[in-house]
Amino acid sequence: MSSTPSSRATVVSAPVRTGQSPTAMVPGARSLVRLSLRPVFRAWLRLGVEGAHHVPTDGATLLASTHQSHADSVAIAVALERPIHFLGDLRLVSVPVLGPLLPRIGMVPLRRGDADAAALHVLTDLLDDDRAVAVYPEGSRSRDGRVHRLRSGVARLAAASGAPVVPTAVVGIFEVWPIGSRPKLRGGRVTVRFGEPLAAPTSDTPRARRAFTDDLHDALITLSGFDRADDFSAIGGGA
Repeated sequence: MSSTPSSRATVVSAPVRTGQSPTAMVPGARSLVRLSLRPVFRAWLRLGVEGAHHVPTDGATLLASTHQSHADSVAIAVALERPIHFLGDLRLVSVPVLGPLLPRIGMVPLRRGDADAAALHVLTDLLDDDRAVAVYPEGSRSRDGRVHRLRSGVARLAAASGAPVVPTAVVGIFEVWPIGSRPKLRGGRVTVRFGEPLAAPTSDTPRARRAFTDDLHDALITLSGFDRADDFSAIGGGA
């Protein structure tokens, strides 16, 4: 996320409608549908979770994650008991088997062409409602497995909301849903690691955003064990 949106009219929910609040779209922690799907996805990913105690159990929270696959959001959504929201391309809902289940575990679908214009407003609404939201500060999936230079959207969002930012690394996920391929039915072995929260920038200035973004970049590299890249990840991350 690197641009400031100008319109709220492009938010698309599931079922597809405009203008619907996203805060009602994720099943709660005690929802039967979520309780039934969570162990299924955890088994599919053979999921390991480290550092879950770093994630606040309530209040507005940003989970800023590495990003190598569409399945990153699945892993994060089922790693915690706390419901997690995440944005996703509306077209993902049509992926066989997995796609229709994504909104059931937290995805707020957006039309791809409208996402840049609507995403920040959606995320702001969710944080105003004290929700936990997973975001990807690289802005796109990494094609080479490195943690690319972070974009400024997460710093802006944290500064505006005051929400703590929890560095999050998803390891082993690329093999489960590679870029350009369908998700693997056999799944894989995935670990989600949560780091110590970073306080939001005290001001929304270029200097404060850069310092925060550099600290977050360092935290993601340390947490994931991935190599650093000082260039931006290509927008789109592939098909």
